[in-house]
Amino acid sequence: MERLTARDLRGLLAFLEGVYAVHDLDGLVEYVLRQLPKLVRSDLTAYNEINPRQRRIVWREGPPLAGVFPEGREIFQQHMADHPLIAHYERSRDGSARKISDFLTQRQFHRLGLYTEFFRRFDGGDYQMVITLPTPQPLVVGISVNRDHRDFTERDRLVLNLLRPHLIQAYRNAEAMTELAALLATLGEGVDSLGRGLIVVSREGRVRFATRSARHWMTGYFEGRSWSGERLPEMLRVWLKQQEACLASTGDAPRARTPFVVARDDRRLLIRLVSEPDRLLLLLEEELTTVVPRLLEPHGFTRRESEVLAWVAEGKTNAEIGQILSMRRRTVSKHLERVFQKLGVETRTAAALQALALLRQCD
Repeated sequence: MERLTARDLRGLLAFLEGVYAVHDLDGLVEYVLRQLPKLVRSDLTAYNEINPRQRRIVWREGPPLAGVFPEGREIFQQHMADHPLIAHYERSRDGSARKISDFLTQRQFHRLGLYTEFFRRFDGGDYQMVITLPTPQPLVVGISVNRDHRDFTERDRLVLNLLRPHLIQAYRNAEAMTELAALLATLGEGVDSLGRGLIVVSREGRVRFATRSARHWMTGYFEGRSWSGERLPEMLRVWLKQQEACLASTGDAPRARTPFVVARDDRRLLIRLVSEPDRLLLLLEEELTTVVPRLLEPHGFTRRESEVLAWVAEGKTNAEIGQILSMRRRTVSKHLERVFQKLGVETRTAAALQALALLRQCD
């Protein structure tokens, strides 16, 4: 089994520290194009947004191809139906790192019009490996590395697969920040009017700024009284430390960052972290949560059992569910025991699959 060297791990951690500091989608793309070749050597690195049904593609690459191959995008659009990695993702929705050589020999690839009309015409067109980020169909967002002379290794595949969950979360953070910035620019209104909240925290843990909506939610979800605004609640401070610590070198590849989630009645609060060198930005958003639990209740579950099962289906641990639902971990375990009995299963995975099957019946 392929493993990272200490040098690889240091490079991975340095990349992740920067990617979680990105504010918007343009910045994310620029960062990936500039920094990814330091981890996986490539002659060309590209960010692609592809819509196979409309035969439309938007891409950015480093170094730019426009100067040496100005008609490249139009030619790629004409031949992208032949691309084995696009076809594989459309069939399987498997976004893990894949090489063209996983599906075609070099001779088979060179026979395609996709190669003779497109890949053959620029440096780095002989070998390609791609990871794909989940987006609503039929849009495909991919990040590719390309090079000549030598195919990508299993070490390269491992690096991209380890980066992928972090890039997914960084993409969602950047997407949320980009949407917020666009709405602010279009409407000329403050964050509060957009149904979002923002808290700016110093590296020492002091709150520097909080919007009105953020203050309201902090009081309702954490304090139960007027929030002073000077310090974050204890559980949120612990989460911030965990998120920051996940990028520290421990000898293992770190887990992807996840939003902090806390529920109250029929709503939940999502808090996303964007790191900067001198401060932390917390982007807050409130969502309704009644739909999924209520869809499960007619199948014989109590309200609390439905809530617990819904969060299990989202991959949350007992500790995380207890945090979200303001419930002791032992209480979560008791609810889950009754859920297992009612479903006739013995594992969390089986319970999650059963829950998803029940929800599909409600579609």
